[in-house]
Amino acid sequence: MNGRPVLFGSSLKNKGMGIQLSFQLLVAIITAVLVLTALSMSRGISQASKLVEKQTQISSLSSCNFYSGKWVFDNQSRPLYNGTNCSFMDDGMACQKFGRKNLKYLYWKWQPNDCDLPRFNATAMLEKLRNKRVVYVGDSLNRNQWVSMVCILESEIPNHLKYVNYNGSLVTFKAIEYNATIDFYWAPLLVESNCDDPSYHRVEERIVRIDSIEKHARIWKDADVLVFNSYLWWRLNLKVGIF
Repeated sequence: MNGRPVLFGSSLKNKGMGIQLSFQLLVAIITAVLVLTALSMSRGISQASKLVEKQTQISSLSSCNFYSGKWVFDNQSRPLYNGTNCSFMDDGMACQKFGRKNLKYLYWKWQPNDCDLPRFNATAMLEKLRNKRVVYVGDSLNRNQWVSMVCILESEIPNHLKYVNYNGSLVTFKAIEYNATIDFYWAPLLVESNCDDPSYHRVEERIVRIDSIEKHARIWKDADVLVFNSYLWWRLNLKVGIF
């Protein structure tokens, strides 16, 4: 031994500390693995839950009766657009522009009894309309619907990628990037009539050619989607001459 003492206590202490550190490191690794596994499972469950929810929603919408429901007030997801920022808003419909104080009418939405309608998505709508043409046909009632549609869509399109063209009874909105066209065509009685002029249509005695729709139909014959509506046909006291 050469007279030198052997430090068994120090050696054992160092060894014990090494074992303790190794154990702590092992515990830390196991804990990290468990946390990562839990997060991964949680994310997977969340994604699966969202997928099931989406599939359930699609299934619910496919079987939903959209015509059965009521108007409800919704100040969380409405309004869908700001009328003062819409470049296609006609002065005759620009309530906000001319100082209307009560704007609660902007927050009503249609709520079907059997399902919840998802909030309107302008970008998704533009994708659906890619390479397609939609034509609204009718009088000012349907023109208002056309204005609402293009106001919602144009908010998602840069100025240099959209334009509007006025050509008599036909107004065309074009989303260039999507090659999507959304038109409004003035035909207040749908068939040929003496009130077909969009500027001079307030006549006392309306006359229609009941069998003549070709004059107007040539405008929409290549449309992918047609939306017909006319205020005049909803009037109970409407008097129309037929020839």
